[in-house]
Amino acid sequence: MTMDDNGDPRERNFDSDEVMKKKDKIFEDILKLLVEELNVSPTDITSDLTIKGDLDFDSLQLYEFVIDLEEAYDIRLPDDLLDNVRTIADVVDLVYDISITPEV
Repeated sequence: MTMDDNGDPRERNFDSDEVMKKKDKIFEDILKLLVEELNVSPTDITSDLTIKGDLDFDSLQLYEFVIDLEEAYDIRLPDDLLDNVRTIADVVDLVYDISITPEV
């Protein structure tokens, strides 16, 4: 007997509704951090905002934001992956991907 499904086992464990719920939760957590850090209204934060352009983070704020995310999710966000992050949606995807990937 063989299995025809050769996909990543983590992908088989989550249907799209579960993935969206997890990503929505991550977005809500990020929203809380940004509202606190930037002293803005939650309605001012959308997933398509850019980290450097729209949010105008200085290097210290960006560092503190990354540290807060790492602590909140007990993960490590590698610098090489952070270099590719442009928007809040990118941050959500990165946190989600790292948080579901088992450590090697």
